[in-house]
Amino acid sequence: MKQFKKTIHCFVLALLIAYTVKAGAQQVSNLVNATVDTLPRKATNQQTPSQNSLRLSEVDDTVIENRLVQLALAQPNYEETLYQQKIFEYQLKKQRTAWLNLLTLSTTYNDQSFAKPTTTNGTTAYVYPKFYIGVTIPLGLIASAGTDFKITKQSELIAKGQQAELAKSIKASVLTSYKQYKANEKLLVIQNQAVDDEQAAFLSAEQRFRNGTVTLEAYNEASKKYNDEVVKVINLQLQQDLTKVELERLIGRRLEDVLK
Repeated sequence: MKQFKKTIHCFVLALLIAYTVKAGAQQVSNLVNATVDTLPRKATNQQTPSQNSLRLSEVDDTVIENRLVQLALAQPNYEETLYQQKIFEYQLKKQRTAWLNLLTLSTTYNDQSFAKPTTTNGTTAYVYPKFYIGVTIPLGLIASAGTDFKITKQSELIAKGQQAELAKSIKASVLTSYKQYKANEKLLVIQNQAVDDEQAAFLSAEQRFRNGTVTLEAYNEASKKYNDEVVKVINLQLQQDLTKVELERLIGRRLEDVLK
C-alpha cells in the first residue's frame, strides 16, 4: 500500500513539472514574438525618390499627350470629316422625302357659269363631274430613289471609317512627335555635358601645347573631338526644332503654351 501511494505521488509530481515547463515555454514564445513584432521591418513596396520622380514624370507626360491629341483633333483637317458627316446626314433626310417631289397632282373644273346648253325638250343640260383630279406617279423614279438612298448611306459609312482612321493617324503623329521631342531634349542635356568635357580637355591641351608639353598631333586630336561633339549638339538641336515645328503644326499653337 505504501508503495502504491509513493507511485501516485511521483506521477502527480511529474504532471506538475510538465505543466510548469509547458507554461514557461509558452511565455518565452510569446515574449519572443512580441520582441520580433517591435523590430523595424523592411518595406517591400517602398519606392526610391528617383522612382517616385519617374512615376510623376510619366503621369505629367500622359496628361500633356492627351491635351496635345485633343488640340490636334480640333484642327480643320479633322473637323472637315465632321462636316462631311453632317452633309451625309442631311442628304439622307432629304432623300427620305424626295419621292414626294416625283408626284404630280392635276385637277380640272367644268365651269357651269356660262350659258347652259338646252336639250330638245327645253331642259338645261349639265356636265358631270364638275371636277377632275389626277395623280401621276413615275414608278421608275420612285424605284431608283431607294437605290440612291442606299448609295448615300454607304457613302456615309465609308466617311465614318475614314474619319476614324484619320483620328488614329493624327493621334499617332502627335504622340510620335512629342516622344521624339522629349527624347531629343534628354539627349541634348547629355550631349551638352559631353561638349563641356571635351571643351575642358581641348582647353587643357591648348594650354599645354602653348607650353610645349604636348605635340601638335595631340592638340589636333583634342580639337577634333571637341568639334565632333559640337556638331552632334547642332544636329540634335536641329532635330529638336524640326520636331517642334511639326508638333506645333499638328496642334495649331505654340508648344510652350501647352507645356505651361
